Amino acid sequence: MLTQAWEPLATELACASCDNEVSRLLSRLLEQSEGGAPPTNAKDLAVFIGCDTRPSAGELVAAAKAGVEAMGLHVLDLGEVSTPQLHFQVASINSHKLKWSPPTHGLAASAVLAQPASTPPSSSLTDPLSLDLYFDSMLSGFEQLLPAASSSSSSSAADTLYVDCANGVGAKQLAKAAERLSKSGIKLVLINDGAPGHCGLNNKCGADYVQKEKVAPAGFESVPAGSRCCSIDGDADRLVYFTLDEPASTSGQRRVGLLDGDKVAALTALLVRDLIAGLPAEEAAHVKVGVVQTAYANGASTTYLTQDLGLEVACTKTGVKHLHEVAHSYDVGVYFEANGHGTALFSKPLLSRLAQLEDSNPAAKQLLALSRVINQSVGDALSCILAVELALRRKGWDCAAWQGLYTDLPSRQTKLGVKDRAAITTTDAERKCVKPAGLQDAVDAAVKEAGPQARAFVRPSGTEDCVRVYAEAAGTQAAADALALKVMQAVWDLAGGTGPRPE
Repeated sequence: MLTQAWEPLATELACASCDNEVSRLLSRLLEQSEGGAPPTNAKDLAVFIGCDTRPSAGELVAAAKAGVEAMGLHVLDLGEVSTPQLHFQVASINSHKLKWSPPTHGLAASAVLAQPASTPPSSSLTDPLSLDLYFDSMLSGFEQLLPAASSSSSSSAADTLYVDCANGVGAKQLAKAAERLSKSGIKLVLINDGAPGHCGLNNKCGADYVQKEKVAPAGFESVPAGSRCCSIDGDADRLVYFTLDEPASTSGQRRVGLLDGDKVAALTALLVRDLIAGLPAEEAAHVKVGVVQTAYANGASTTYLTQDLGLEVACTKTGVKHLHEVAHSYDVGVYFEANGHGTALFSKPLLSRLAQLEDSNPAAKQLLALSRVINQSVGDALSCILAVELALRRKGWDCAAWQGLYTDLPSRQTKLGVKDRAAITTTDAERKCVKPAGLQDAVDAAVKEAGPQARAFVRPSGTEDCVRVYAEAAGTQAAADALALKVMQAVWDLAGGTGPRPE
């Protein structure tokens, strides 16, 4: 993932008004990058392009190719791939794990990526138009860790996983891994796989729908109660797990026991901590592990990470770009937003030290395998499924045991229209309101009245003229709702609320 320093340049580039300005901005961008001066020979440059399964993909790919080729560059067309797979390919070619040479004639290259994720020939592992390296890195790391995980597992870790694929591109990619995973004892049942007649991309399905609505996605009506299930999103970069309640007696939707991004982060951090404990004491003492959250992370998860696991927790502004950057400051940085978007990053110095230890220390070898299982470039639903399944088997847990790590505090997220969202400014990772005057004092008073575990914050929306309110309180949902109402009233009174005053 590009650092935030690239963002102003990317914005300028998107707003460029003519070809000459595009050329000038690209030269400046390359000069400011780590590579130094821009290359003088365009034939050595290439751009990866991938797409999802939406009908508009073909036209968009054609337009993107035309733009790249107009600059005299080569196109590496991966076809239908998930967003994380595209990131993985870019990161791998830039780190020279994939090798590419300009074709002797023509600008475009393409590939048909329909092969299953069986063990690939060695030559395909370096082909940038093949996903063999992607699948083999993750699945071989998974298989390497699985014997250790299975040796301590019990029958409570059921072998069938029902996957809501959101009718997106992730279904095709999971299908490629399914056969190899079945040999490791994991049966994937893919639902909402984009088959003809489906209900639509992310329509009443997908990770965002399940996480926000806390109900089963479409297509899960006949899945047995208590089954282990997960939901990815349309481009396969988010993941949440859930268990199903008994089928509704009427036409109502089935409720779920949600294991959101906070729970995935906790389980991942626990797995990492357990493996680090097996390193030589001197090395283990110097491995800095941290979990990065936003203010929206449930307070119970923060308490579990800091008090039960003894890990450092950092809080950033909302947005993956903020979490990803802070995660890089640790030897192992774990981050997940509540919506299930996240990953775990292993630093290069740590990987180097582990490589020196792997022949003599099993934990070092397992940590290196885990770094291959988890996509190091961006949040990836497929790689996170593998990490979750490993962690559950290592502990011999089912989803109920995982859910029992901690109990979420009741919370409420809502929003309130305002005349000018720019009138509200925040600090401390959006947890404290600086302007307008008096608003933070009113929030603090409401929190104090709600009890010792209560907290609340307000932040301006990044997309619409409204203020987003989050409130959390111990005890009952009614207590969290009451706190949210008081904070909304304070926003309406002090920050120019529109419409009727909340009551």
